[in-house]
Amino acid sequence: MDNKNNYDHMLFYFAYKTFINTADDIIKNHGMNRQHHRFLFFIDQMPGITIKDLLDTLEISKQASHASLKKLKEKKLIRYVDSDNDRRVKHLYTTEEGSALVHKLNQAQNELLQQTFEEAGTEWHDFMEHLASMKSGFKNVKSIKPKE
Repeated sequence: MDNKNNYDHMLFYFAYKTFINTADDIIKNHGMNRQHHRFLFFIDQMPGITIKDLLDTLEISKQASHASLKKLKEKKLIRYVDSDNDRRVKHLYTTEEGSALVHKLNQAQNELLQQTFEEAGTEWHDFMEHLASMKSGFKNVKSIKPKE
């Protein structure tokens, strides 16, 4: 792998970290973490998704999901509905509160992206460098940027 690819990988890492931390900071204020955000997002976007399909979509095990789904239910952000055909099958829906939180998280990330488009433009490297530069660790990486 050459230095350009190494730089691009690090650039992607810091840009992604900026993007995801925008929502992480909000969800943390609700006593939750990134996994809760992912669950809420997919449940909100795919109303009625079964637990099995959610786990398949997110590529995680049932054991890895149990605590997060339980917490979302306890916080009244999601609800379970038994399947008409099989009571063992649970369909998931966000509540009004859950949907409002997803909207707040999405809005924060959308505003970040919009601001970045306005300030950096749409060229990939410029866009990603603008996002990445919002993380203090990126300053240590800029020195390996290949000369064009």
